[in-house]
Amino acid sequence: MSPSHLAARAAAARLPALYASLAMLDSGVGRARIELLDAGATVLAVVWMQDGAGGVDESAAQLVLTTPMEGAIAAAGTPVAARIRDATGALWADGLTVSDDGPESAGDIRLADTDLVPGHFVRITLAVIQG
Repeated sequence: MSPSHLAARAAAARLPALYASLAMLDSGVGRARIELLDAGATVLAVVWMQDGAGGVDESAAQLVLTTPMEGAIAAAGTPVAARIRDATGALWADGLTVSDDGPESAGDIRLADTDLVPGHFVRITLAVIQG
């Protein structure tokens, strides 16, 4: 197959894969969660997603999680990474980037404030997983 033919086949497979990923995230009893991590992989906060965690933006080939969502902060620090666990607690995604929600930000997970203080809440304002 030619490179353009291979690229067209790969692009066509992206949307079904995104829908399958979303179904996996939403399946099972309970809710999926996002764990916000510092540079040492310490969990600073856990944010529980609502059932029906998001949708697929077909034009951009992205999984867009329902936001805003909030969770309690367990430890002080600045999150730089995130991982997502499905409703069973199994790892669904790892190595996601975290940033503030400023106009120049590019994190997969964007926060209203990246200075986390225990006893307060963290707010996720945008969560997009590229397909």
